[in-house]
Amino acid sequence: MKLPLNPYKRLLIYNHADTRMQAQQLISVISNSGYSRLMKTLYANSLVLRALLLVTILFSSVQSVAATTKHVIENPSIKMVIIPRSAEQMAAFYEGREFPANAIATTREACFFTIGIHNKTNDILWLDTQQWYLNNKNSTISLISKEQWKQRWGKINLPQRFQSTFRWTLLPEQLDFQPGEREGGNITIARQHDPFNLVATFNTAADKKGTPIRLEFKNLRCAEDTEQ
Repeated sequence: MKLPLNPYKRLLIYNHADTRMQAQQLISVISNSGYSRLMKTLYANSLVLRALLLVTILFSSVQSVAATTKHVIENPSIKMVIIPRSAEQMAAFYEGREFPANAIATTREACFFTIGIHNKTNDILWLDTQQWYLNNKNSTISLISKEQWKQRWGKINLPQRFQSTFRWTLLPEQLDFQPGEREGGNITIARQHDPFNLVATFNTAADKKGTPIRLEFKNLRCAEDTEQ
C-alpha cells in the first residue's frame, strides 16, 4: 500500500475501490500535530501501531453497510461519504477494545457517523467542522466536540488509555487537505430519531481565500440497531 504525503499526519489510506479487500478500506484519524512532537509522543508509547490496528478494525466494515445507508456527494473538486453507525456497531467495537460498561453506555447516548473526504483539487482544502451546519425541522444540531467527550469521560473517570483509543476514531475538527489527500473519522451528535440535513463548507487555497466548496446532505438519520 502506497502511503500518502505527510505520512506522520495520515498513516492510512481511505480506499474507495469496492473490489479491494476490506482491510484496505481505512480512514486515518491521526491528528495534525507537528512531525517531531507526534513521532516522539506516539512512537514512544507504541500508539501508532495501536491506532493503525484500531482504525483498520473499525472501518473495515464499510462494505458490510447497506448501500442505502451510504450517503455520497462527488464532484470534480471533492468526494465526501457519510455512513451512519448503529449503537450496537459502536458498542461491539469498544467492547472488543475492553472498554468498561459505563463507557459503552455513554457511547450509546450519541449517534456516530463515519466521514470520508477526498480532496480532488490541485490546491489545499481546509476542514473546519465549525463551518458545518446541521439542522432538523425543529432546530439546529451541534456536533459533540472532542472537548465535550473529554468532559463526559471525566465524569465516569475513564482511564486515559481508553480516552486515547476513542480519540483516534474521531474526525479531526480542523485539518488541511493537501492535493489528492484522503482523510476521515467519526463525527457524533446527540441521539435522535428525526432526519436532519448537514451542510459542510470547506475553504480552499493556502490563504483560505479561494472559492469555498459547499456540500449539502439531506435527510440523514441515526442508524438504528437491528433488533429495533
